[in-house]
Amino acid sequence: ELRDAQIEKRKDNRYPHRMARKGYANLEAELSESIPLEKLDRATMWVKARQDKNGCFKEPEVEKTAKRIERLKKKESDGELTTDGSDDVLTLALGKPEHPGRVRGVGGFTKPASYFNLPKSRKKSVEETVRKSVKLILEEEKESIIAKERVAWEQERDRQVAEERAYWTAKIARLEAKVDGKEVPLESPESPKQLTPLHEHGSGQGSCSRPAEKILIDIVEGDAKTVKKKLVLAEEKIFVQEDQQVATDQPKQKLTSIIEEEVRVHISSKNSDNELVDGNDCGLAIYRVENIVAYGTVIQVNVEEGNQKIHGVPLGEDNVRVSVIGTIVHDALLPFPVKDADIVTVGDAIGTCVAWPRKLVVTPAPEATPKPIEQKKTKRANPKKRIRDSFDDDNEDLENLPTNLPLPVKDLCMWAKTELMDGATIHTTFGGEIFGHSRKAVIFRRDIYNMANMLEVSGGVIVFYMSYIYGVLNKSKMLDMVGFIDPAHTGIIGCGNPTERARSMSNRYMLGKPGQIFLVPYNSGAHWMLSVVNPDEKVVHFMDPLKRRLCAGEWKSIVDNSIKIFNAQKGRKGRKIIQWKNLAGIPEQTDSKTCGYFVMRYMKEIVEDKNLEFATKWERKSNLAYTQKDIDVVRAEWANHVMKF
Repeated sequence: ELRDAQIEKRKDNRYPHRMARKGYANLEAELSESIPLEKLDRATMWVKARQDKNGCFKEPEVEKTAKRIERLKKKESDGELTTDGSDDVLTLALGKPEHPGRVRGVGGFTKPASYFNLPKSRKKSVEETVRKSVKLILEEEKESIIAKERVAWEQERDRQVAEERAYWTAKIARLEAKVDGKEVPLESPESPKQLTPLHEHGSGQGSCSRPAEKILIDIVEGDAKTVKKKLVLAEEKIFVQEDQQVATDQPKQKLTSIIEEEVRVHISSKNSDNELVDGNDCGLAIYRVENIVAYGTVIQVNVEEGNQKIHGVPLGEDNVRVSVIGTIVHDALLPFPVKDADIVTVGDAIGTCVAWPRKLVVTPAPEATPKPIEQKKTKRANPKKRIRDSFDDDNEDLENLPTNLPLPVKDLCMWAKTELMDGATIHTTFGGEIFGHSRKAVIFRRDIYNMANMLEVSGGVIVFYMSYIYGVLNKSKMLDMVGFIDPAHTGIIGCGNPTERARSMSNRYMLGKPGQIFLVPYNSGAHWMLSVVNPDEKVVHFMDPLKRRLCAGEWKSIVDNSIKIFNAQKGRKGRKIIQWKNLAGIPEQTDSKTCGYFVMRYMKEIVEDKNLEFATKWERKSNLAYTQKDIDVVRAEWANHVMKF
């Protein structure tokens, strides 16, 4: 019975040796006659113990592991791999940490501490234990104080917002009453109708956010030699025109009305009761709903859980997460600036997500881009140059194109030259089959200009190309082998804190198939890189077009945590370490603006290989390089795909 139990136990051994009763000690003595002792490390001994007399392997899995050991030893000798202690070639090849009581490939009676020269563990003193406990308590107290301060700050912020809203609501109501009342004509109909002089509230040439308050003020008694002014309130602008000085002989004549036939006020429609749904286009206002300063898209995350956060701060029930697409008043201050990321104005927030008061999110978005109210005097004109919005790109030259431009890109530029004017865009919403959630993507005129001139590409360009290679995978029936992660959930700007990004990636893994790899473009702020993540095997292949070393900062921590969260949700408790492999053989970027094109080319070659042997092709250093023709293939595929929308 014991013998049968041992036989069954041996069947579970994935790597059975072929030494019989010889043991590692006798095998080492036998091999030392033909192989120098310094070359008989434990990885070599492990391989020799599983070969027959002809040097062959009985089990395919053992042969596969032996080849992996050979490749790792080659990388170690070339300086591409660094090992330390028990994390040597054998441990990396087997993918399991060393047992605390024995050493594989060496034999019995050898302890890890003596073989790997590990330092002896020492007992911690009571003083050191107390010191660490006190430090932990202080850290917890610090976090508690910070949380209380944050709550107090949020309450003060809400109070100030409520006071500001109440002030402007009363002010607007009073102004509307004066405009619509049409009250009391002048006591002397023959005297010229006069407008209240602009005083008490400043010179009238300051900020354009309060022009109505400066013009429609309480009627005061006039005196001799009063300045006559003519008021023209148009739908979009307010002009104050100076005429001439008029002397009147009637003292203290009361001025109580405005020239009604020349007053026409355009009051923007109030925010409708439409529900703010994820993906809705909207206008973004400050102070009041008529003062729209930007336009964007509503982004809803974790709505059902009720714990929405943005940039690590709770969003709040009265606020909405929005993605700013374009601006109307470029320098307008955000309701809730992100000072840690230097995002203070709406111009700074373009392309990122910010919090916005729900009552100041106007849906549907205005059809035409409204213009800010401005004041102008005909005699004392002081024109100011209009600040050019970063998304007001009608002036991008799509006519004088570079030579040797791929034909599809040229056709797209010719079409966009006339069609993508006045803020028009190419936009669509991709379904959940690509990224695990619906994704709204936009291509601006500037994106096409950048593609034609080999300039930096945006996240929208990357997303459209990922949708193209999704179709390639679909035709090859490889959708169960390769998946995608939305770059809007990974980047360093506007994608949430590291914990939110790690959890978002783990949720995408949960929707994947067993053994599926995921292509993850990542923008570190001004540079695109690509990571290929296999969460089941705990392996990450890293590709930087600049061929730098493995990143050891925030991005590595995010990916590692996403894999840990995924395996915890799957109920896996293995001690297998997460392996990062830098693919040193990828073609290298030679300038400072083509990283996005190289990342798209990497993804193209990965999905077109039905055996997914990209790691074997690029794992060693090489002189591979992309020609302009190779990059033009990607540009042409992107342009052909975009023209379908």
